[in-house]
Amino acid sequence: MKRRTYLSGAVTAVGLPVSAVGSGLAPAIGVNDRENETQPASMLLEGTDYETELYVIEGDSTGPTGIVVGGVHGDEKSGYRAAETVSSWQFDAGRVVVVPRVNQPAIDANARHGVGGDLNRKFPPGEEPTTKLARTIWNDVVLQYEPDFLLDLHRSKGIYEFHPDFVGQAIYPTSVEPAPSNATETIDMLNEDHVPWSMPFHEFKTGNTLYGTSPMLVHKAGDDLGIPAYIVETARFLTDLDTRTEWTAVAARSLLSLHDIERVTEGDR
Repeated sequence: MKRRTYLSGAVTAVGLPVSAVGSGLAPAIGVNDRENETQPASMLLEGTDYETELYVIEGDSTGPTGIVVGGVHGDEKSGYRAAETVSSWQFDAGRVVVVPRVNQPAIDANARHGVGGDLNRKFPPGEEPTTKLARTIWNDVVLQYEPDFLLDLHRSKGIYEFHPDFVGQAIYPTSVEPAPSNATETIDMLNEDHVPWSMPFHEFKTGNTLYGTSPMLVHKAGDDLGIPAYIVETARFLTDLDTRTEWTAVAARSLLSLHDIERVTEGDR
């Protein structure tokens, strides 16, 4: 069993605020908790409509580098809110690079697509990304920081394998180990400790494995760099924004931990 210290202080399964089953306890890990007030390391595409913050959080000791991205689709609020939460955390080791609101024009418009269409179709494996924003993400973030793994945080309208054409309540790993096993362990934890027993259709599943066959950021990271990478998807169906954000942030914390980057708080120091 891999380390599970990311579960300390977690709420029980009925403690999440799910609109379909009534109110519960407050979120466990500080959704949008910016008590550390981490300052951005730099601005990407400063002075343009794409301008957005990039955070680099260095751990207390050496370790791997992980990249966390949110807001690729501007109407998926829980993805970029969870990434904002991650950007305020501190870690025991390694380095975490976070771009919480990577597609600012789409976020401003509360729309899936931004300038040039669907950003997550602009990363063809083995080729140069096809838009200015995609090239900046790939060249100035991914290649610049040389990650050991990458997380891309999303939200779907419906539930994978329950609603046709929707992909929510699933984690999609690349084929590179240990991505598949880490996805499975994270899913087991979410279902055991965070998804209420009264919402069995919302239990997380392992999505299809990503082999570099689609022009998406995670496909490209797995194929071009040979690194573990993950898409985390919640579902809007019968859930509220706080719940989706909480599930996404818990998943991110788990995957970071399974790559030997533990979140720490002041009480841990």
